[in-house]
Amino acid sequence: MAQFKPRSRFAAVSGRPKLRMSKPDWVRIERAYGHLLATSVRRKIRGVTREYLDWVDFERNAATMSETTARVHTIKKAASKFRETIFQRPPKTGREADYYARSLICKHMGLPFEGRDGLQNLVLKIEREIAKGCEGALAELRKESGFGHGEMWELWVRKLSSILKRSQLPIHVRKDTDKAKVAKPSAFVAFMRELQACVPKAYRKSQARTSDFQANIALSTAIIRARANRVTNASPMAAE
Repeated sequence: MAQFKPRSRFAAVSGRPKLRMSKPDWVRIERAYGHLLATSVRRKIRGVTREYLDWVDFERNAATMSETTARVHTIKKAASKFRETIFQRPPKTGREADYYARSLICKHMGLPFEGRDGLQNLVLKIEREIAKGCEGALAELRKESGFGHGEMWELWVRKLSSILKRSQLPIHVRKDTDKAKVAKPSAFVAFMRELQACVPKAYRKSQARTSDFQANIALSTAIIRARANRVTNASPMAAE
């Protein structure tokens, strides 16, 4: 089974995925679902779907936690290397040349001698501050679980389930072990299939091309998994 790295909650996203939900789309969704949806329910469904599309790209484009952690370590090491470059005289450079080079630099930077030359003091201060900042960043990264793979889609499913349940509409989903007993998927699975058809293909999950139960098993399984999962970190889509 594929392993997915946690993703940080910082990401750069440009543009906004389009959401197409026309009157014919609602007719198609209601026909598949087998229930009419009141205007207020439609409004809520559209709202959480728009919210899903607004946030899902942040999940898709976020830097992986491992990449972020590695970058912080690289910066910390670079600061340490910079300090070593100033403090350690190269083997082929004489003491006088090393001292004179640093003295000239201090002169033109206006750095006074305070126990050691000003350049060394400045480098020590910079290196310590960078190291402190890096340690803080690493500590924060260890606490942050980041975006989980498919987290926004799962949260979308749970919010839709909640909306329909509060309106006393069916949300039950049969498991694939029941496949021999029925010809069609559960009403909520049909609802999700037709609703997903309103969002760009890149943002759909386990989308079936036909309405028979067999073709919708993957979507049914994904919905069951989404309901079982819970986001441990505060999510941008927040309350369910």
